[in-house]
Amino acid sequence: MYEKWPSFDELKKLAEQSPEKLEEFRERQVQALIEQAPERIRKRLQGLQFQINCQRELHKTPLASCIAISQMMHESLAKLNEAFSANHADTSFNERNDNNVIPFAG
Repeated sequence: MYEKWPSFDELKKLAEQSPEKLEEFRERQVQALIEQAPERIRKRLQGLQFQINCQRELHKTPLASCIAISQMMHESLAKLNEAFSANHADTSFNERNDNNVIPFAG
């Protein structure tokens, strides 16, 4: 279960005074979220979190990490869009629009 989140000011103070405790809090929250996910997607979420953690360690600044993780999201969205577009293109125009045909009275 999720912990009650501290206020923004408390999180800011924690980041300034005890970044390791903030990191522990973050890790607990991420793990709680993954554990609440359906069993069928937990391994995928754990793998994704591993990739995110690797990006955070690989880059020297939080901003560089954020940019790299954002790039990961954009690449994933592009793949999803590509898959959706390919699937949608395989469906003929008539199959997509059968329910929207309005006969003309004549």
